[in-house]
Amino acid sequence: MFTASPIVARDYPAARSVIVSAWAVPVLIVGQFAMVAVAPVTLVVVGVLRDARLRALRPWAGLLAVAYAVPLGIWALRPDPARSLSKDMHPVLAGLVVASAVVVAVVHHLLRKRYGPSAPGRGRSETDASPHRRTPPAIDHNDTGQGTLPEQ
Repeated sequence: MFTASPIVARDYPAARSVIVSAWAVPVLIVGQFAMVAVAPVTLVVVGVLRDARLRALRPWAGLLAVAYAVPLGIWALRPDPARSLSKDMHPVLAGLVVASAVVVAVVHHLLRKRYGPSAPGRGRSETDASPHRRTPPAIDHNDTGQGTLPEQ
């Protein structure tokens, strides 16, 4: 028989994908893979919007989305764009995207540090009640026999 393991708050899946994606954006932009960065930016925005526990990150994820959409839109709407978004992106805009992605990641880390992984509304911790970690009821040896099975 298979049993499910309890959810541990420190690594719940939505937060993990958001934080990894937030740190991947600056790496991709600085590494001249700006077009590939559309995937982690999308994951950050969708992950923050879908998970109520990450509500405090919504303004910062919006800033990241707008900061990335501006150079992407400029590149797409130019009559003669460069082959690569990285080559066409102004360094100030690239710096804005990198800075906003770092802000999302740092704010996420600060919120987890401030409220802790087992704060209300942030998932379960290992010590919380779980249907898979129930302790057996205490046995009363002075029981009168009511509620027990008859002896055979």
